[in-house]
Amino acid sequence: MTDLKLTVALTSVNAENMSRHEMLQWVNNMVQGHFKKIEELCSGAAYCQMMEMIFPNCINLKRVKMAAKLEHEYLHNLKLFQEAFNRLKLDKTVPIDRLIKGRFQDNFEFLQWFKKFFDSQAPGLENIKSLANAPVVKPIKPRQIAAKERSPVNANDDALKELIDEMKTLSLKREDIMEASNQIYNKLRLVEDLVNDMINNNQQVELCKRIQAVLYKTIDGEINEEPFEVNEDNGDEGSGTADPNDGLY
Repeated sequence: MTDLKLTVALTSVNAENMSRHEMLQWVNNMVQGHFKKIEELCSGAAYCQMMEMIFPNCINLKRVKMAAKLEHEYLHNLKLFQEAFNRLKLDKTVPIDRLIKGRFQDNFEFLQWFKKFFDSQAPGLENIKSLANAPVVKPIKPRQIAAKERSPVNANDDALKELIDEMKTLSLKREDIMEASNQIYNKLRLVEDLVNDMINNNQQVELCKRIQAVLYKTIDGEINEEPFEVNEDNGDEGSGTADPNDGLY
């Protein structure tokens, strides 16, 4: 093709003065790759991608083994790369046999040449690609409206919600109190029944009457219900015997 510029010879003398880390970063930026070593470029996948950037449709990227890990896969990719040069009638022989060995020096020298070739054939493409890979600036979220700046409608809604929540809390507390009150009442009824049974059986009569007085006494100190009265016969029977609980209160 007559409109193509002359290719650059494969010598380190013609390469740009860039470190291996800078070169590797350039490759990763161009293909959005994750290459960590120069030697990993022996897979040929990155070269095929960048060649397609310079000359669209020169390589069918669907045929490129992007995750190549084995030598025969490297060979497959590098042959596609060489065919692209041949198709474009560029006088360049890719050192496939040396590249697929994965040695640093061979791959670094070829990368230096390709960087020079890339810049000569597609000036400015690197800058366009860098802009495309630039991080997107996230829009700033609008600040939230302070409580004092809220509209009256929203303020009333918030006040109503708080009131409803408080009523729910009070309702739960009331249920707990009622349940505890019922339990206490049931226990007192059991005590009352037990005291009445003991009085009927003439057991610990004086003590039981005192317990009755406590059970029936109101907050004002009055007796709400008459204590159980012992009949005279039972009282007479027990009059001759000293009460063992006498003097406890």
